[in-house]
Amino acid sequence: MTTNKIVVLTTGGTIASRPDDSGRNRSGELKGEALLAQVNLPSGFECEIEVRSVLQKPSNAMTYNDLLLLHAQCQALAESPDVHGVVITHGTDTLEETAFFLDITLASRLPVVITGSQRAPHEPGTDAFRNLADALLVAASSQAAGLGALVVFNQSIYAARQVRKTSTFQPNGFAAPETGPIGYVDGPRVYFASHPIRASALALPTGATLPRVDIVPAYLGASPHLIEAAVTTGAVGLVIDGLGRGHVPPDWMPSIIGVIESGVPVALVSSCLTGPVHKSYEFTGSLADLEASGVQPMLDLSARKARLALAVLLASSSSQQRQNTEAIK
Repeated sequence: MTTNKIVVLTTGGTIASRPDDSGRNRSGELKGEALLAQVNLPSGFECEIEVRSVLQKPSNAMTYNDLLLLHAQCQALAESPDVHGVVITHGTDTLEETAFFLDITLASRLPVVITGSQRAPHEPGTDAFRNLADALLVAASSQAAGLGALVVFNQSIYAARQVRKTSTFQPNGFAAPETGPIGYVDGPRVYFASHPIRASALALPTGATLPRVDIVPAYLGASPHLIEAAVTTGAVGLVIDGLGRGHVPPDWMPSIIGVIESGVPVALVSSCLTGPVHKSYEFTGSLADLEASGVQPMLDLSARKARLALAVLLASSSSQQRQNTEAIK
């Protein structure tokens, strides 16, 4: 039995695009086997590669159910003694969300590496095959074990918690504005300069479904009715994408207090690319005011990632929620 198998789970995205009659790309059309057939790996790469086409869609169409499907597949692969690592190909629009979800819910040391491309495989200067080859090398590296979900893009390695999509079109489409990459791939060489500090994985009960959590952005003149409308239409949790150090318009406070008193948890992050929320100020709508009203700050997460963390917490039991809250601050 081989003990060095890499399983590639393909989900679609630009990296799996074909041209259509409109002259534009049809995302997710290319099957995984056809994609892998065009990847050149360095001599000496000894891992067996197994390809599974899990989804065929653009990543704007990814759903909670898709995240749970990928989680279940990765969990099963982690329990297989012949699997050394997993690579997931993904559209770039929501790649960071899938990576973060897997990072916070998978407890295994099995390397899980997510990649994609900014240019379709048929386009000049495509980054599809380079990114996929690099992801395979990282997944095969013994250094990647235990580091959680990793994103490999443009020869750089990123921890899932920090990575963000930062360009709509350039090959250097991802970055970690707060911390930078944790390593790189240079030809056949995989190099890690640092290791991410990770909390324990959040509990995701068997058969769990993820509840609806909405993101409400704060901005100059934003109406507090945004908060009320989200809850009225079915959100059971809210993440406020706050201003600066973690602030909201003053007239939001009654609505926030009202939804918290109704039993809806509210978390808060900063919309800034770098820097945590912090109780630096005392005024109506400040983080100090929000925390006193029961809002939970999430220090170093984007709103999109905080939404997933809150959804997982709400899917857990009450006792697990209390324990898990400390893991995501």
